Amino acid sequence: MLSARVLETPRRLAYTFAGHRADSESVDYGQLWDRVSGLSRLVREVTAPGDRVVLLCPPGKDFACAFFACLATGRIAVAVHLPTSAQQFSTLAEIIRDSGAVAAIVPLSVIPVTSEQLGAGITIIDSDSAGPGFDIAAGLQAPPAPDDIAFLQYTSGSTGAPKGVAVLHRNLMDNLGLLASRYQLAQDTSIVSWLPPFHDMGLIQGLLLPMYGGFPSTLMSPMTFLRDPLTWLRAISSSSNVTAGGPNLAYGLCLKRVSPADAAQLDLSAWRIAFVGAEPIDPNILRRFAELFEVSGFRPESFAPMYGLAESTLFVSGGAVGAGARSRRFAVAELERGTAVEDAEGRELPSLGAAEPDSIAIVDPDTRLRCADGTIGEIWLRGPSVAAGYWHKPVETERVFHARIADDGGPEFLRTGDLGFVCAGELYVSGRIKELMIVHGRNIFPQDIERTIVTTHPALRPGGCAVFTAEIGDEDRVMVVQELADLLEPDNAEALAGSIREIVSRVHAVSVHRVVFVGKGEVPKTTSGKVQRQRLREHYSGSTTFQESAL
Repeated sequence: MLSARVLETPRRLAYTFAGHRADSESVDYGQLWDRVSGLSRLVREVTAPGDRVVLLCPPGKDFACAFFACLATGRIAVAVHLPTSAQQFSTLAEIIRDSGAVAAIVPLSVIPVTSEQLGAGITIIDSDSAGPGFDIAAGLQAPPAPDDIAFLQYTSGSTGAPKGVAVLHRNLMDNLGLLASRYQLAQDTSIVSWLPPFHDMGLIQGLLLPMYGGFPSTLMSPMTFLRDPLTWLRAISSSSNVTAGGPNLAYGLCLKRVSPADAAQLDLSAWRIAFVGAEPIDPNILRRFAELFEVSGFRPESFAPMYGLAESTLFVSGGAVGAGARSRRFAVAELERGTAVEDAEGRELPSLGAAEPDSIAIVDPDTRLRCADGTIGEIWLRGPSVAAGYWHKPVETERVFHARIADDGGPEFLRTGDLGFVCAGELYVSGRIKELMIVHGRNIFPQDIERTIVTTHPALRPGGCAVFTAEIGDEDRVMVVQELADLLEPDNAEALAGSIREIVSRVHAVSVHRVVFVGKGEVPKTTSGKVQRQRLREHYSGSTTFQESAL
């Protein structure tokens, strides 16, 4: 795709990098190739085709050029989160070991790491030292085969250690084509993204989809967005036919940080696709966002809730263009029993688009039999976007990527680990299998309790709550770990813990065994912002640590 763009439209705008090493820098396809080809020379000097190369680059031009240099030379890119703590350096070391990476592309003027920090055998390629490029007609490797690996997408998920999803070129091309056709993206489309490129949504929708479709993309650092989400909205306001979005976090942060006066200065009428994904979707946040930015010309029908995961490259299903965020309410008691019965006072769940029967199946995870519509089961997937498996993990790959429905002997499916159901032909996700809490025979979804808890007091940080069960005294007990916005005196903390127990008991009929308050950022999450409840469960089960520090 890159070579086609360079040869056909070398002066067409490719990317605008905003808020990085310079205030704003735009590159056309020809300029991008000059940088990519220069870096490709360095990559070829110290690696061989098929080698894994870690991309230790900040979001923006450095990352984009490093990724395309790997593709242009037949190397397998391994995108990673930039480490800022001892724990993150430990995770990076684990990814390097697991992938067998032999080199890391690093702009040393920005990230002054050493070989000692990355481990023995890793060659550092300083992207700052890339020289002039070469003519594209003479410089590309032979085109890759469809079954060659394009990149490894490392994901820790919400439950386990990092695993490298092997995304093949044919997986990537199918998923990009699916996104482009489903959302009617054309050359007059523009994408504005703050999403981190080491994550599947930021990489594919922010960086690769524009290359596939031949339309421009404005990319900014996640930190730029987190510091001031108005920067993102202003970039959308100054673009046309815009596709932009992110998880609930993005829309919730805009509600917190953008005033009605600021909203009145924006023009969001060209925001055609406002996608939502990567974490459980809260329809109430989307309604409030639409109300705040109605004055800006934002249209609620622009919302496009999506479901996807790295094991299926990215996109699985989503709402139709112009349909907006549609949802239904389901009786909580029935959901706990494993069935979906509509109830006007029940739990609100968003529709995630049509559940195509040829590619999506709802399966009982124990019997491996298909579930009837309206029955909760595990979401299984099949199709050309499903990746090849986990890098060098044959047992896990066989279990997750090669499942079969018990009674039909048909094709293989990917087991997502997500629980969901089909209602009126549409997909609804209700939770994760490993996070489901079984309390006195009831299936309790931790997200429901977490949403209730954060309404208890303004000192409780939204998105900073984890509810899970831990084995205490040979019995699974319900635990709460909650981040505080501000420090509390012991007496106040004790009273607040009591309030949390009381509201959870009253609303959910669940007894909370312990409540622990922690500081900002201390609830562990994945790089995409998902709470790692299973990690907390494993840490505290059979331990007295939780009891000693609890209130």
